[in-house]
Amino acid sequence: MKKSFLSIIGGLIIGLILAFIFFDYQTITNEHIGLGGVDRNVKDMDFDFVFNASLLVIGISIFIYVIWSFVDKKKDEKFLKEYSNSKKSK
Repeated sequence: MKKSFLSIIGGLIIGLILAFIFFDYQTITNEHIGLGGVDRNVKDMDFDFVFNASLLVIGISIFIYVIWSFVDKKKDEKFLKEYSNSKKSK
């Protein structure tokens, strides 16, 4: 639970930073002039940026989780090897 939660948080932080650095976020502004006697600006979201950033966040989260699992497995194997060697020496 802790590993998956921290992987998601790490993916969010790293992914969003990389997304703002490498992807071009552009605010889309539509100007409605004289529509019903009111002038107003409407800001829309850049959905390409949101989609690409979410894919980047998911990918980095999975990458962090896989690397973390691999390191934990190697630590466990090393511990078991040292433990079995210490039992043989006694």
